[in-house]
Amino acid sequence: MPRIAADTVAEHRAQQHDAILDAAEELLLADGYEGLSFRLLGERAGLARNSVYRYFTSVDDVVAGLCERDMPRWLLHVEAAMAKEPDLAGKTTAFVATQLELVAGGHHRLAEVLQEAPLGPSARARINALAYQPAALLEEQLRAAGHDQPEVTAQLVQGLVGAAVRMLHAGRDGAEVTAETARTAVKLVAG
Repeated sequence: MPRIAADTVAEHRAQQHDAILDAAEELLLADGYEGLSFRLLGERAGLARNSVYRYFTSVDDVVAGLCERDMPRWLLHVEAAMAKEPDLAGKTTAFVATQLELVAGGHHRLAEVLQEAPLGPSARARINALAYQPAALLEEQLRAAGHDQPEVTAQLVQGLVGAAVRMLHAGRDGAEVTAETARTAVKLVAG
């Protein structure tokens, strides 16, 4: 049996799994989807190519797994910023501004790279399902405030964030886009 560098086999497997995802992120950001292969993942993670198959069934599975790993980090940033605000307008502003700050800080680069990737329907569905998670944070706040359409409103605000992201990628001024998007979102939430 190969030697493991962890206290348990489960910890070892988790470390290997993370090493593969770290390698995938590096490769995707450097070379795009076309530069991702199990051979390169194995080399970058320090594993044999066939060992990568013990953790993932396909390149698409790796990509979806990477997105699933990263979304909770994104949500933690947004949730923490919202928690600091005393009222719904402040929470809405934090919801918008934090996501756009993350994009401006480069935390959205992976999504940019994968936008045009020829992913299969299963991987695309897994990734698309993640896109609804940020809105759930705002929906919860709207529901607590007694808003009459919390789900619809939260999704519309997230749609504003998506439009703002596209403007940032097109080179628009980040402060201007963020301020206007937040103002519009607060008006939408106020109804």
